[in-house]
Amino acid sequence: MSVGGRRWRLPVTAGAALVAIYLLGVWAVYFTPESGSVAFWWPAAGVSVALLAFAPRSWWPALVGGIVAASFAANITGGRSVDVAVAFSLANATEAVIAGHLLKRPDGRLIELEQLRDFVRLVGASVAGALALAVLAGATVALNDMGPFLPTARNLLTSHAAAVLTIVPVAMTWRLRAGVAERWEYAVQATLLLAVTLVIFVPVHELPVAAVGLPLLVWAALRLAPRTVAVEILGTAVIAVLLTAAGRGPYGLLGQAEATVQLSASLVLGYILTSALIALPLTLAITQRVRDLDTLSESETLFRRNFTESLTGMLLLSRRGNRLEVVDANETAHALLDDGHRSVVGRYLDRVLTQPTAVRGVTQTMLRGNLDGWRGQLGIIHRPESQIEVAISQLTAGDDEAIFAAQLLDVTPLHQSLARTQAAEQLTNALLDTARCIMIMTDMAGTVVRVNHATTALTGYAEDELLGRPLWAHIIPAALVEDTQEMFAGPDGKELAGSRESDLRTATGDPLRVLWNTDLVRDDLGAPQYAVLTGVDVTAERAGAGLMSNLFQAGISTAILGLDAQGRIRVLNSGAESLLGCASEELQGRQFVDVLDPEELRERTDESGGTGWGALASTLDGGNESVVRDWTWRTVQGRRRTVEMTICGGGSQFGPLAGFLVVGRDVTEQRQGQLMLMTALEKERVAADRLRQLDSAKNEFVSTVSHELRTPVTSIVGYTEMLVDGAPVAPDPQQVPLLETIARNGDRLISLCNDLLALAGIDNGGTVWDRSVVDLRELAEQTEESLRPMVRHRDLSVTFDLPDVPVRVLGDAVQLERVMLNLLSNAVKFTPDQGKVSTRLWQDDGEAWLTVADSGIGIPQEEQGGLFQKFFRSSTAQAMAIQGTGLGLSIVAGIVAAHGGRIAVDSTVGQGSTFSVRLPLHVA
Repeated sequence: MSVGGRRWRLPVTAGAALVAIYLLGVWAVYFTPESGSVAFWWPAAGVSVALLAFAPRSWWPALVGGIVAASFAANITGGRSVDVAVAFSLANATEAVIAGHLLKRPDGRLIELEQLRDFVRLVGASVAGALALAVLAGATVALNDMGPFLPTARNLLTSHAAAVLTIVPVAMTWRLRAGVAERWEYAVQATLLLAVTLVIFVPVHELPVAAVGLPLLVWAALRLAPRTVAVEILGTAVIAVLLTAAGRGPYGLLGQAEATVQLSASLVLGYILTSALIALPLTLAITQRVRDLDTLSESETLFRRNFTESLTGMLLLSRRGNRLEVVDANETAHALLDDGHRSVVGRYLDRVLTQPTAVRGVTQTMLRGNLDGWRGQLGIIHRPESQIEVAISQLTAGDDEAIFAAQLLDVTPLHQSLARTQAAEQLTNALLDTARCIMIMTDMAGTVVRVNHATTALTGYAEDELLGRPLWAHIIPAALVEDTQEMFAGPDGKELAGSRESDLRTATGDPLRVLWNTDLVRDDLGAPQYAVLTGVDVTAERAGAGLMSNLFQAGISTAILGLDAQGRIRVLNSGAESLLGCASEELQGRQFVDVLDPEELRERTDESGGTGWGALASTLDGGNESVVRDWTWRTVQGRRRTVEMTICGGGSQFGPLAGFLVVGRDVTEQRQGQLMLMTALEKERVAADRLRQLDSAKNEFVSTVSHELRTPVTSIVGYTEMLVDGAPVAPDPQQVPLLETIARNGDRLISLCNDLLALAGIDNGGTVWDRSVVDLRELAEQTEESLRPMVRHRDLSVTFDLPDVPVRVLGDAVQLERVMLNLLSNAVKFTPDQGKVSTRLWQDDGEAWLTVADSGIGIPQEEQGGLFQKFFRSSTAQAMAIQGTGLGLSIVAGIVAAHGGRIAVDSTVGQGSTFSVRLPLHVA
């Protein structure tokens, strides 16, 4: 349906219903017996109740006014006085409001007639509404001398209740189309019901045959859809009322006599109510039974499918003496455990996994009932390098027939990835620690995330003074801070990449001239993630041009070459000789471009349009100086070296250039180190991504295991309860304690699964939180009631100190109640008899405060830091063998954090613990 169609559907429906109320009211008034003051059936009541129950509450003022108007018009049209019509119309509207309110769900929609409790609610709503009308209308009749109060009220109660019970179920079952019958059976049943009803009510007779049609309605209840049953009840009621009012059927002759007219009406209404009260509950019970059987069948199919198709290895184990034998395994388990010679089915578990002594010890502990489940990490005998996460749990108890389940998860890739990550980290640390140049790694905002030893040695700043702070906070001079910030402001990092030379400020305030080379570490999509700045201190090299002659003679590694205007080498220092691998006499007079890689030279000077030295000279900035850039030099021996090179023009400012000065520094090892560092960092990033994926897979594994475990355990608990209840046969008295043990342990497993699923939902963000205004005081009162069964047989002093005013927060009421109940149940569990448990709730400084204090066993100070971690259990609880999973406080911490709150603990061993929860108050 289009948006426009949905917009007009409700107004059109409401208008049609109000017209129907008027017409049905006129009809009922006209058919009112002459000797009576009220109609013996008022179908407009059912339409009114259905209209208000179906419509949104925001429409109720208009619809109630419409019902009053339609009922008033119907009474006036039927010839009643104005004051009586007003009173009757107000009574009809009151009935509709009461019954309609009782038939609405909390979300404001009409409840559907799906279960027997829904039918009980329908009966209660119809009786409540009809009772209110009977009182109001009966009083009206009595005050206007139209008849006695009690008979009138009784007739109105039955007539209106019958109308609601026959008309409203049609609306409540309109979308329920489930049924087991074929179409031909619908046609046959409807035809027979119509024929029998006409045979009963068309002839004029006094035979007691009205109940002959009830078996056909029972047929419909057993085989047809609930909507069909509701429609047939309504149709049967309409036919019975119309024909009886016309003087036909088994009650028609009674209606023609003034003395027996009310008896006739009562019999017809009794027939209608009997039909509704028999057929409707029966069809609901049958429908619910079919639905439950389908659900049970689907659960069993799902368990088998999950076991067979699970990506986690799953084993079913049976007790053989003091060992566990594999009786079934899914494909994943076969792939993990089969050694190619013998199937895993029929083998002992301790013959498949490593550490057989430990496996047998765990088995014997579980068989003695001292351990409900076990999980650990083992290997596979025929794959010694493998690592398998193993979880074993007992499904059924018994001396010789105990059944166990085992889940297997191959975590070998995780261990291998951890080893590779550690190796990559060691390589990265070695590169950083052995490099003699400044190496700084920052994020794209300029925050320093890593430095090497050379950086701290050259700058004088300690490592902790640089890490976590902007690059320009210490080592960048004030005059260059703004330029440095602009370099990091670019979204793609283009301003950062490349080489540049700038000053650096040491801890003592002395400047350093540093030649920087910056590369970017990018993610898989090419987006920059980190900047790696490699700096070489060139302060001495840039000290002054006056020392040039000495530099040429000094034994330095920097290559310095003097060229004439035509680009021929005229002078070079020892650094150039060492770099090029020959004496200066062999190079003097040669073209400098012969030293460079020709392919690289052609690529970088292609735009100049020239060749050789002329092309290279044309690229100089302003004709005088080139930018610092890496070039490939070729030695005499043919080796290729990466040289950071700049070319400067030299000569008088009043004449032409006298020549050029080439300064080059061999950065081959530096660049290789940078490449190795980037490679190592990339490997580290890939390893970190893999770890996150494996962590996600672990969480998914826990969630999957919880889902898959909860389904069979639920079935086990359900079947156990059936056995305890005597289905299919009554259990032996000696078996009852065993069955109750199975049910109790099954409930504990279900609770554990629910906790694991709750934690998984909190960790991965899958939990859907309800955001509504919650009164913590009301939740605390509810929690107090829920706590009473836990302390009924305990000698504990449990107190609640609650404020007199509401304490409202914005959040999920169910989850917040879970926080209170978890904290209180822990306090009760860990507090011995004669102890105290107190709860206090108050609000202060814009926050709601909740404290739960006990005088129990307490928690050691050194263990309180990990108290809210998953599966954490304090040493005091373990020493006293108090049962628990270690998940409750982790769930509490997750829920509190999701609500923007904080949780803290203050505990002393032997004196008790106090848990404090702080949540932001709701501001209206």
